[in-house]
Amino acid sequence: MKKTSIFIKLLGMFIFFALVIIGILWVMQSFFLKDFYHKQKINQMKNYGLELENQIRDSGFSQETLDEMEKTAQLLNGRVTVMDNNGSISIQQGNMMGIPRMVRIPTEIWRRVRNREIVPFRIPGHMGRMESIGLLIPADNYFLLIQTPLEVIEESVAISKQFYLYILLVAFIAAIFLSMILSRTITKPLVKLNKVASEMSKLNFDVRWDEDRGDEIGELGETINFLMDKLKKTFGDLKQELLKEKDLEKMRKQFVARVSHELQTPIALVGGYTEALQDKVYTDEDEEREYFQIIEEEMSKMSNMVRDLLDLSQLESGSFKVKVETFEISSVIENLLSKFRILHRDKNLQFSITAKNEEYYVSGDEYRIEQVITNLLQNAVNHCSINGHIDIKITEGIDKIVVEVFNEGNPIKEEDLPYIWESFYKSRDRKSGTGLGLAIVKNVLDLHKSDYGVLNTSKGVVFFFHLEKAREEV
Repeated sequence: MKKTSIFIKLLGMFIFFALVIIGILWVMQSFFLKDFYHKQKINQMKNYGLELENQIRDSGFSQETLDEMEKTAQLLNGRVTVMDNNGSISIQQGNMMGIPRMVRIPTEIWRRVRNREIVPFRIPGHMGRMESIGLLIPADNYFLLIQTPLEVIEESVAISKQFYLYILLVAFIAAIFLSMILSRTITKPLVKLNKVASEMSKLNFDVRWDEDRGDEIGELGETINFLMDKLKKTFGDLKQELLKEKDLEKMRKQFVARVSHELQTPIALVGGYTEALQDKVYTDEDEEREYFQIIEEEMSKMSNMVRDLLDLSQLESGSFKVKVETFEISSVIENLLSKFRILHRDKNLQFSITAKNEEYYVSGDEYRIEQVITNLLQNAVNHCSINGHIDIKITEGIDKIVVEVFNEGNPIKEEDLPYIWESFYKSRDRKSGTGLGLAIVKNVLDLHKSDYGVLNTSKGVVFFFHLEKAREEV
């Protein structure tokens, strides 16, 4: 299909509208200008006549009045006549060449005038005399006849028509010129928008609409920019997803490892307490009930962990959101230590907590911070020697609460320190764990904007992190 430029279409439309308007003006001046001119002339004669009537009423037929009549006749290039009730001429001012001084007024005109009606009428020319327009005005005891040559009116109309013809011709040329400018002004940004859209169809999203316009075209350009940005981001995300798909098998293995790591501790706790219940190691019904309660809590925690595993897999992408609330952290640590004492009694580990106060209120996601402490404790257990000591120390700063997890044992090798926070990283001499625990700790603490780290000491290793002190205790 042959394409027609929008510039040509707009130019043709504007020229068509110009031709329609010029045509309407031509028809109006051809068919209505003469009648309009006649009416305007009669109204002018009527106004002059009424002014003369007032002049005669005030001053009579004085010299001043006669001068005014002569002046009016000259302005009209015609004649002013005062007639008595019988139609005889009393006074006549002005000289019209080719028009007789005596005018025969039709009987019908006299009848209407005697009924106090101002009547315009056409005075025909005879024997080479010019036609004229007369206006008969009734007054007190006299009639006022005002005449003007019709030839002058006809000449004026003809000259006006010729003048309008030139005006319309100039207007047509100007309309073409302005139509070209206007069409170019409208189509230029549209052509630019079309180029931007064409580049977008080629998946080139770096081309931009850069004109500052306050009209609909400018809004369209901004919309295209917005669409380009969205498409660029979408295609970028799609490329990232495609890259991720290439490592699908690796991601599956990492996911399985994460599941295993997250469920390891609660399953072990449930198994330990279940075995304790089977062996009836409890001393009374209250302790038995406590064992059942711990099993129920751990089963609930496993259910929550399974539900949140996909959220945890997004920690490194930053899309996961923590639920910040105020909670008391020392009680959380005490509960965890109680569980770990039972779980790792076979290693004869010593668990303790060091704190000056009984309660420390912090702001954070309680469930995620409990995960952090659990992973740090599990890491401490993995690296603590048999009969070793694990201590959690809580200290209070001006606006921070510092938690330190210490375990006796060998220090971390210097070459391993930069990598211990990475997912699945395990030192060569480490036999237990999957390498996910510290990576989860890192991402959770990053979401809390916490300062954290690890230090080698003369007796072992200390992991620490900071939490914001809560403004109000609950």
